[in-house]
Amino acid sequence: MAFLYMLILIVGIQGLNGGIHSSLAVKLVGIVVMLFAALGITWSLFGLSQMAVYTSAEGVVVKNWLRRIFIPWEDIREFRFGNLIDDLSVREHLNSPYLQSYVILKDGRHVVMSGLMLIRIRRAESRRRVQLLLNGLEEERFAHLGGRQTNTQ
Repeated sequence: MAFLYMLILIVGIQGLNGGIHSSLAVKLVGIVVMLFAALGITWSLFGLSQMAVYTSAEGVVVKNWLRRIFIPWEDIREFRFGNLIDDLSVREHLNSPYLQSYVILKDGRHVVMSGLMLIRIRRAESRRRVQLLLNGLEEERFAHLGGRQTNTQ
């Protein structure tokens, strides 16, 4: 993603040269493009790269694209892939639920975990690895709840 914004930055820098018909308007557009690219580079390096799922004795912290959510262990029913969830929104269906993992809450809501997402290359191997992580989260949830199984709805 940062590479794409770097290319946009180069286009903005070229706009400062004015092109064939050098004008103030072309230079201003170049400056705006450069500012957009700089923001995009910053976001991709410090926003996208920070997506993760952390666990603690109290619960799980899910850091997605723009927000961070804390979920106590007691509120979690399970961890699973999106294609195994019945009530996904249209947007979530368009976002390849086979590739996306979720925290399912006891009240029926679900929270996407962008930090545990499959890659589209070698899907089977990627899915197997993410499933191992989901299994680890389930084991940790079970351990933090004192061995109590709470998958009841």
